[in-house]
Amino acid sequence: MDKNNFWNNHTLNNFQQLAILKNVHSFKISSLCFLKDGRIASSSGDNNLFIYSKITFKIEIRIREKLRIFYMNITKDGILITCLNATYLNLYEIKGKTYSIIQTIIPYTFFHNIIGKMTDLFIIQKFIELKNGDIVFLLWQYALCFYRKKENSKEYSYINKFKQKFNENITDLCELDDKQYCLSFKYEHLIKFLDWDKKKIISTIKIDELFAFTYSANQLHLINKKDLFLIGESKITIIDTKKKEIIKKIELDISGYLSCVYKLSDNILLAGFWNKYIAQFEYDENKKNLKLISNIGKKYSHSNSPLFSVTSISIFNNSLIVYSYDNDDRNSSLIIHQLKRK
Repeated sequence: MDKNNFWNNHTLNNFQQLAILKNVHSFKISSLCFLKDGRIASSSGDNNLFIYSKITFKIEIRIREKLRIFYMNITKDGILITCLNATYLNLYEIKGKTYSIIQTIIPYTFFHNIIGKMTDLFIIQKFIELKNGDIVFLLWQYALCFYRKKENSKEYSYINKFKQKFNENITDLCELDDKQYCLSFKYEHLIKFLDWDKKKIISTIKIDELFAFTYSANQLHLINKKDLFLIGESKITIIDTKKKEIIKKIELDISGYLSCVYKLSDNILLAGFWNKYIAQFEYDENKKNLKLISNIGKKYSHSNSPLFSVTSISIFNNSLIVYSYDNDDRNSSLIIHQLKRK
């Protein structure tokens, strides 16, 4: 099913609630994704990774990491990767109700690894799978590290790195065309464009607003071939990737704060908020405006908004939507919506 055609003709109004999985984790959910067979995987700061039956939604597989899972996702080949609150990460192969560790990668230096075992200063923040199949890991206070799959193997080997300046920390990466990447530096309030062939930064944009960046792992989204979205807590900054400049800032007229964004197709996205509410927006790339077209959940005002945050959203075959629900520092749940059958 063509993703663009589907979301040009469907909204959240075409979905209905299928199930709520209450209190599955004892801490906030960090990431959600679907396996290739349609099963849901969830990870949390409680160190647990769960995989659920796609029929009963009961937990089929429990993986207990030694440290907090900061980020988790699946590759195009179906490999599940957990990025930990430490100097290493794990790659898992899931078969039926069993799992095995394919590889443990330690991308930090030996020195950082020793320090990381004694402190929580070093974190594998997330990974991005590039168009060519390579994987780049975002390492807190260190670098971007690029890995490539070994020939005739499911394991990866190190190929290169890009080290940021001292006291600058890369918090997200978005792949553009022609081996160029856009990097976000949330705490330094910077956007930088990296030319990988030249191995250098070719342009920098200063972002002045205090809440211009969301705390979500996904801060940058290429919404179409030219326009890049920088996701803030209450606004979206639009950046022209060709001219390398800000072209507009959109203030969202929605109660609550943005906590994550999921791109459905070109110019259409889902936004999760700090109040169990998700909204579907359509972007007009000519007028540079966002239009709210559908939503799920109840809107709250800032004064009575609960602390629950929608930290992750995932879609499977345009027929299932899962997102975090009742998500706080004590427990977290999942809510699943399915496409209505005609």
